[in-house]
Amino acid sequence: MCSKKFSKLCSNACVFTPFEHAGKIIESFLNIHVSETTLMKIVNKAGEKIYQDFKNKEVSKKIKKSSKIIYIQSDGSMVPTLGEEKIEYKENKLGLVFSDTDIKERKGKNGEKEIEIKNKRFVSSIGKGVEEFQNMLFKAAKIKGSEKCKTLIFLTDGATWLKNIKHKHFKNAIHILDWYHAVEHLWQTANVLFGEENKKKSEEWVNPLKEKLWNGEISEVINYITEMAKKEKNSSKSTSLFNLRTYYFNNQTNMKYNYYRKQGYYIGSGAIESANKYIVSNRLKMSGMRWTIKNANSLIWLRCKYFEEKWDDFWDNVFLPDLYNHAS
Repeated sequence: MCSKKFSKLCSNACVFTPFEHAGKIIESFLNIHVSETTLMKIVNKAGEKIYQDFKNKEVSKKIKKSSKIIYIQSDGSMVPTLGEEKIEYKENKLGLVFSDTDIKERKGKNGEKEIEIKNKRFVSSIGKGVEEFQNMLFKAAKIKGSEKCKTLIFLTDGATWLKNIKHKHFKNAIHILDWYHAVEHLWQTANVLFGEENKKKSEEWVNPLKEKLWNGEISEVINYITEMAKKEKNSSKSTSLFNLRTYYFNNQTNMKYNYYRKQGYYIGSGAIESANKYIVSNRLKMSGMRWTIKNANSLIWLRCKYFEEKWDDFWDNVFLPDLYNHAS
């Protein structure tokens, strides 16, 4: 069994670097050889401990104070896993919870506003369906004070599985369709209508509709797209327009962007999309990588802890025999 300090060091290296390279880095600095197998064991034990601790965690009923606004975001990302005969891609569901007081704004070097989120809470689940994930997301939200906050906001891309989570666990939340997904669907349709190379024509079509969406005039946009789809003779273009119409129609109650902005709410889910990149994709989707579900889950939870900025807290408080001897 490795010491706590050495276990932390190995985990720290493997959070960012493939096991093979992590071993070489450790050996070059400490002149200690650590096999890939040992590194994987350390990472799997630590990640599994973080995962199990959260699953078994009881939420305190003594949450004295909550922030004014709690944001909940979630999205999925595909991870290459080892199938019986070939590579199988499994979706990892990642959730993020933070409050308005966790949002720190500052001016960047170019003078533009930059946003950083502190004290965020991540949850993750791969290959285990929605049930486990939604229960963990609900728990994370409760820990952040969702039951005592003034406003709870559930910000998504409009996926059905996320709507179901909202209706089951966050009935009183304001559901906002991510602004960038709303606009992205406009551009996708424009590319079908005018061709990807005809950017000028696409902009002329997208910009007026985008402005209407920004101002909360969703009904006008839906009516315009519906009439255009009815008149369109080209079947592929008509289908694309009707698909856009359906997407907006099904999400129209969550697209009151003018109202949300007046209330000071964030309307973009960029935080969770970015998190999917730096937590999942940047490490688990490197060239040639394949994972078992168990190993992927452990590494993702380890990276979640690191990017929550709770890394030192975990290692300071973990009981080493418990880390290496707990059931896995």
